[in-house]
Amino acid sequence: MSNVTIRDIAKALNIAPSTVSSCLSGDTSRRISAARIEEVRKKAEEMGYIPNRLASRIFRRNNRKYLGIIVKNDSSMTSSQSLLNYMLEELNLRNKCDFSILYASGNRLKEALTNGVGLGITDFIIIGYLRGDDLKQIDFSKLPEVRLYAANYYFDSSDCHNPAVLKKIGFDRDKYYRKLKLFLEKSNYGPVTMVTALEAGQTAPAKNDTIFYQVEEIKNLFQFGFEKIGPEVMKKIRKNQCRTLLLRNDSLAIGVMEYLLQNKIQIPQDVAVIGFNNAPFAPYAKIPLSSISLSREKNAAKLLDHILDQSPLPDIIDQQPTLILRDSVPSSWDFSNFEK
Repeated sequence: MSNVTIRDIAKALNIAPSTVSSCLSGDTSRRISAARIEEVRKKAEEMGYIPNRLASRIFRRNNRKYLGIIVKNDSSMTSSQSLLNYMLEELNLRNKCDFSILYASGNRLKEALTNGVGLGITDFIIIGYLRGDDLKQIDFSKLPEVRLYAANYYFDSSDCHNPAVLKKIGFDRDKYYRKLKLFLEKSNYGPVTMVTALEAGQTAPAKNDTIFYQVEEIKNLFQFGFEKIGPEVMKKIRKNQCRTLLLRNDSLAIGVMEYLLQNKIQIPQDVAVIGFNNAPFAPYAKIPLSSISLSREKNAAKLLDHILDQSPLPDIIDQQPTLILRDSVPSSWDFSNFEK
């Protein structure tokens, strides 16, 4: 284990130990620049700093299990909040373990894990979109005995299968969208345009039926949908290349719909729109948004049963989502044979 301390990092950077502590703990009560925080975090990683395991004594009582809940503070935050609330209620009701919540902003999942390990945590439930690319950033050989449980995992081409450290409940989103697209086109509800994100460094394949965008370009999903994706969709509609639009985020979908409505495109008469996540605000959009829904609470319950009660759980559960139809899709369209 590393013997590097906060004082060592402070001495290397010629700053106060209290500043280092605030930067590493995410303390927002002090005014510290983002550049300074990044500098401290990089130096800590470079020096092999691991937070003091003795801090775990604060949280451990009567040798109870100690669970870490990592919340990915990204575009999934809106849908993750209800799952977090559910999980906290369940943990309080079951009263079988102590727990701590850690936040992972952007691509800082590794930092959140390292900080949790420093507190003596070995079991982590991750809330928020977890993809294969997220896991490739982590060297699990440096995080011994760590076990991850992903309640909201999307299997993709970058998938990292490592059942020794990760149990996943999720679904193959690409496979599901291909199935939905095929059904729509066979039912004469096409042509179908899909809007999907690329991870950092990925290049867009040559697909005429898909609009690609880079994840790092986004700060506000609604605004991005209105300003960037909406005009691209409009081009396809005018060329008769889009009758149904599939998007992978409800906020993005509503931004696109607002752009189309302002440009006299009727929804669903001219184009049907289906989002993803069944966010709490989806039914209350200007045109109530159809969306794809996942049973996140059931996922969380299965994970807690496994962690707290040792109930069996496969390494991977490939669940099937539910298509929720609202006014953004014509009421005359028949989906009764889909998913059968």
